[in-house]
Amino acid sequence: METARRGFDAFNRTFRDGTPDLYETLDPEVEWVPMSALLMRTSYRGPAEVRQWMEEMKRDWTSYELRPERFVDVGDDRVLVLGSWRAQGRKGEALLDFPQAAWLVQYRKGKLVRLRTFTDRGEALEAAGLSE
Repeated sequence: METARRGFDAFNRTFRDGTPDLYETLDPEVEWVPMSALLMRTSYRGPAEVRQWMEEMKRDWTSYELRPERFVDVGDDRVLVLGSWRAQGRKGEALLDFPQAAWLVQYRKGKLVRLRTFTDRGEALEAAGLSE
């Protein structure tokens, strides 16, 4: 679970400060399914595509912060993360505050191999094999 905590911190540093920290946590075969990918029914595969996604996000948002609150070890090197996220848009300065975010992350040899974002915590719990 500590690996997941460090990964979320790395995401925030990479977005905010432009560090490579996030990319150093990724497995070469990572599958990244952020909220934007849910809407387009796609995913990003490999560190290069995750980097491309991050650059696209930085063009559209002045800030984008993941706020993990609870980490649940669900076995098989998977962690369910419950929290929120907040983003400030560049155009029109739209502020998005999503209080019920969830992510299911999976690791292999200490590297992130899969991140899946959920907009419904019930679905996240189900995907993790848990109940409310």
